[in-house]
Amino acid sequence: MKSSYSILFFIMIIVAIIIFNFIQNSKNGFQNYNITQWSPDLIKRFNIYQTTMNQNINQFNLDILQKQASPAEAEEYLKTGFWPWTDDLKNMYLKNVKSSPIIKIEPQYALNYAMKLYNKNAVTELLAWNTKEGHFLLYGADLGVSEGMPSNLHNTIKCSPDSNNLVKKIYTGMNLWNGYMNSTTTIIKPQDIPKEMPGFSFVNGACNPCVAFDDAGSCPFKLNIKGYDSISEPWQKIWNL
Repeated sequence: MKSSYSILFFIMIIVAIIIFNFIQNSKNGFQNYNITQWSPDLIKRFNIYQTTMNQNINQFNLDILQKQASPAEAEEYLKTGFWPWTDDLKNMYLKNVKSSPIIKIEPQYALNYAMKLYNKNAVTELLAWNTKEGHFLLYGADLGVSEGMPSNLHNTIKCSPDSNNLVKKIYTGMNLWNGYMNSTTTIIKPQDIPKEMPGFSFVNGACNPCVAFDDAGSCPFKLNIKGYDSISEPWQKIWNL
């Protein structure tokens, strides 16, 4: 049974790494960590650790890692093989593992594996993307279908992949010349977001939620989904709420 858990958890970790790397590469991840630069000696010892003790099992991107983890955290990792996490973060991660409707694994095994792989800022970010707030930032919100349009053409409001703007896309009808569907795309001003998207509200006044990709802590917001408007735990930590 434990072997089956290990295989399932390995698959889950691989999927998580793919998603995490996609976010890091496409949006460059959160950038509001105030981390002291690592010394050349620490970088050298970390590289040696990766190729010897770690046997290159976990490949870390040192450019990104140095923005996420402090020198003290790196020293702790070299000493113990685990990134230091707070008790609150451990409990948050365990809660996510236990609530997974798809994969059931031994929670302590999951925690130990994750602490070998993710520093505390990285795992907070990973957990944050897997919340209603994270899904909204990554994929946007569904505004339904315009009258007379095919049921598979949903209007959306989402962060533009080319800029830090929130944009609304509305399908308006078929172009008789080429057979494609016409649509209009407009930039939504921060103060207009609650009017355009039911259930959305700001915590500290109007701001641009899409700046989370560059400065995660600067624009806290709430999403009311089916009467549940509490802010997810990872974002509470990121927004210091």
